[in-house]
Amino acid sequence: MLSNLLFNRTVVPDLEKSMNVYSLRQKTISNNIANAMTPGYKALEVSFEEEYKRSLNPNAVRGRRTDDNHLPLGAKNFSQIKPVVGLKDDPLNDSGLNNVDIDKEMAEMAENMLRYEMSTKLIGKRFANIKGAIRGRA
Repeated sequence: MLSNLLFNRTVVPDLEKSMNVYSLRQKTISNNIANAMTPGYKALEVSFEEEYKRSLNPNAVRGRRTDDNHLPLGAKNFSQIKPVVGLKDDPLNDSGLNNVDIDKEMAEMAENMLRYEMSTKLIGKRFANIKGAIRGRA
């Protein structure tokens, strides 16, 4: 009960999910880079942020499923959002082997790494605040 109040009603679940997405994205980008010279390889990407933004919209229509066989309606709840790995819709690169652009992949990897680091710092600050509150300091 106490852990639910401390962690699930804060930004901690958001940060945890974002860190999991960034970790998956890092693996996906690394796989693309590893296969940069593989003929016919199709680059992969992780989609998450657009669905997440839609879930944050307070004006979005939301449906409630009363049975598992019902189709979902409207924006998803945060807990329902999952990252999706799919094929990139990029044309063949200059080598003609595949659609992996090593420069783009390296830039995406650097951006993803910065986002992961930001999330770890934010979650660390949140835990420090909780620790301070427990000890009686602000």
